[in-house]
Amino acid sequence: MSYNEDIWRAYVSAYDIDVPEERIEQEYELVRADMLHRMTYAHMTGAETHVFPQYELVGQEDELRAAALFEAKEPLVLRDLTAKLEVDVTPEELLAEGEAIAARQGSTIEQVRRFFGEDLSLLERDVRERKIRAWACAQV
Repeated sequence: MSYNEDIWRAYVSAYDIDVPEERIEQEYELVRADMLHRMTYAHMTGAETHVFPQYELVGQEDELRAAALFEAKEPLVLRDLTAKLEVDVTPEELLAEGEAIAARQGSTIEQVRRFFGEDLSLLERDVRERKIRAWACAQV
């Protein structure tokens, strides 16, 4: 049920679906603000020097626009594939995901159940989307 992030990004990029321009612009502003915040924080903590972060962002315009397009398009692709593929998620898959979360967090399955519901149903979307990504990557 794993997938390759680079292949998934290429799949989303090539997927034929309309993405509203205003949605891309909203994502662009978020991505740009995040990068500016990261640069400012890095400069303040001494990790990296960013004397003129606004000018650095101008040099990264193409990468920021590409990131914004992906962020705007990916949910649309996932929603479309979810409707087309009708991927089921079994209780066993939910339990496996819950156990994996517990192991990563150094927690117990009982604690995970308290957060995601006794039946772990709040994990269903994540598991479904991971299965869809894996399916899409296998198509390339």
